[in-house]
Amino acid sequence: MVTGRLTRRFDVAFTHISLAIFAIAALFPVLYTLMTSFKTGESVITSPPTFFPREWSLEGYLTVFNSDMIRYFLPNTFINSIVSAFLVVTLAMLAAYTFSRYKFRGSRVLELLILGVMLIPGLTFVIPYYRMASDLDLLGTNQFIISIYVAWGLPFAIWIIRSFVDSIPIELEEAAMIDGAGPIQTMFYVVLPLAMPGLVAAFLLVFVDTWNEFLFALVLLTGDARTATVGLYDFQSQFEIAYNVWTAACIVIMTPALLVFLALRKRFFEALLQGAIKG
Repeated sequence: MVTGRLTRRFDVAFTHISLAIFAIAALFPVLYTLMTSFKTGESVITSPPTFFPREWSLEGYLTVFNSDMIRYFLPNTFINSIVSAFLVVTLAMLAAYTFSRYKFRGSRVLELLILGVMLIPGLTFVIPYYRMASDLDLLGTNQFIISIYVAWGLPFAIWIIRSFVDSIPIELEEAAMIDGAGPIQTMFYVVLPLAMPGLVAAFLLVFVDTWNEFLFALVLLTGDARTATVGLYDFQSQFEIAYNVWTAACIVIMTPALLVFLALRKRFFEALLQGAIKG
């Protein structure tokens, strides 16, 4: 009995220590970036480097807030991410419900083809996308970049939402149809509320992925239409990099995405839990 109690205490202690080590390892780069953003331009390049600022300064944040990062790049990123994630979730819900509830000739092949799109590297399409945007006179526009984000986010979102729709008993829909509901009403009033954790999970994943996207935004956007990740280049000159300004910009860019995640975290963790139970 004593040995068993000691073993359980050791397991608990070992688990907590291991998780604490992993948490520190994961959070250290973020904390170091945060501390660097409060340093002066001179103290950043001191040797040996220090974790905490010797002299706290808002120099980096003042530079960022007086730049195009706040006026153009961050709003562009937010609009692109929100619109893309909303369109992806809307279209993915319709597709997932169709694949789950209606079987037609070639439906399985179509599902596998959609899954196969996820395996194609995005770098493969950079030149075709650039040529297409140039021919359509859409180069440097948010509309074109949003359409690309929607196209790339759809396959992943369809498979996420599809797993949640499959777990909903079809008897609930049949009962609603007996009461007079049509297929569209059944989907919106029966399936949609029950699949909401999956929709939120897909929304968050697409939102964060779009928020951090760099390659397509670098090639296809110019001028004031650029996104925040591309706008970081404005804080780099030919001869020097203002690391305190860079890190301040990184913190500013990270904050909106973090707030969106915190606002929707409850539904996101519900989706993770349901996925683990079904798995």
